[in-house]
Amino acid sequence: MLFTADIGALTITLGVFDGETLRFRASLSASRERTADEYAVLLAQLFRMRGVEPKMEGAVLSSVSKPLNAVMAGAVERICGVRPVFLGPGVRTGLDIRADIPSQLGGDIAACCIGALHLQKPPLAVLGFGAATTLAYLDEKGQLCGVMICPGVQPGLDALSALAGELPTIALEPPRSLLGRNTVDAMNSGVVFGAAAMADGLLARVREAYGKEELPVIAAGDMAPLILPHCESEIRHEPDLVLKGLHLVWERNRRPRK
Repeated sequence: MLFTADIGALTITLGVFDGETLRFRASLSASRERTADEYAVLLAQLFRMRGVEPKMEGAVLSSVSKPLNAVMAGAVERICGVRPVFLGPGVRTGLDIRADIPSQLGGDIAACCIGALHLQKPPLAVLGFGAATTLAYLDEKGQLCGVMICPGVQPGLDALSALAGELPTIALEPPRSLLGRNTVDAMNSGVVFGAAAMADGLLARVREAYGKEELPVIAAGDMAPLILPHCESEIRHEPDLVLKGLHLVWERNRRPRK
């Protein structure tokens, strides 16, 4: 079995594959205050709760939170019995990155693009709704032409509550109407419809820039289920995209069996 995890700025998304099958998926908060022992305890509890033996054949991780890399690597090695591979320079991905500095590409974006290319023939766009909202474009050859990184939904809401003194801290929910008639509803509508409109607008600009009247779009990320129903664009939701991409990376880097 294979352990996979994407270490984000807010959450750690993890999954265990048995062959091609994702046995389970879970998420933990990404806290720099936790030690490797604390994460090891959480991982052990997750495996026990799901009834899965924690001993793994391998482990592959992506990360945009470098301070957590050594912590999570230690926890995974203790529980799974293998040293994890981090998606980055020196790891075969099969992804042709057309960037000024390819090593700067976030591991989560790379993994999602790898997973998307396995599901959909390019050209295509890949949306990510996490701590940041991202859009990557892959051309007809599957080359990653570039990325847009925008403020994420939850951080944007947190900043709104923190900087606008009269606005409360709220939990995001599906809007009840286009225009809110109280502060909470107005904030929900503004944030959700605003994120959906931004996604539609960015996709329209990409289609125009690259001359694509029709462009397949695949989306992932914790906030995708909240935002996608309010987008006008046709967008395919793949909640396990980053984990599937990491699984493909493992398959491309594993040593042949003797």
